[in-house]
Amino acid sequence: MQTEKKLAITVFSFPPDKGNVGTAAYLTVFSVLKELKRDGYNVEGLLETSEALIEDIIHDIEAQFSSPNLNIAYKMGVREYQSLTPYATALEENWGKPPGNVNSDGENLLVYGKH
Repeated sequence: MQTEKKLAITVFSFPPDKGNVGTAAYLTVFSVLKELKRDGYNVEGLLETSEALIEDIIHDIEAQFSSPNLNIAYKMGVREYQSLTPYATALEENWGKPPGNVNSDGENLLVYGKH
C-alpha cells in the first residue's frame, strides 16, 4: 500500500499584508512546490505559473481585507509557538508577548495560507 506524501508550506510576507504577496521568497516557494510535485507529493491545484498562484491567493473570494479570517491555514496556540521557538522570549522586546497584535486573533498566532 502506497501512502500519500503530504507537506504544508507557509508563505511569509512582511509587513503582513496581501500587498506583499509575490516577493522573491514567495516565488521560491512556487519552485519548491513544483519540485515536490515532481518528487511525488500531492500538490493538487498547483497552477502553471507563480503569477497565477499569486493571483489565486490574493483574489480568493473568501478572503477579506483587515479580517482575522483572511486565508487562515492554521491557528497556532501560544504554548505550541513557544515550544517550537526556543528564542521566543528574546523576540518579545521588539514584537511583544505572543500572540501579539499582528497576525493574531488575540489567542492564537494566525498562519495565513491556502490549502
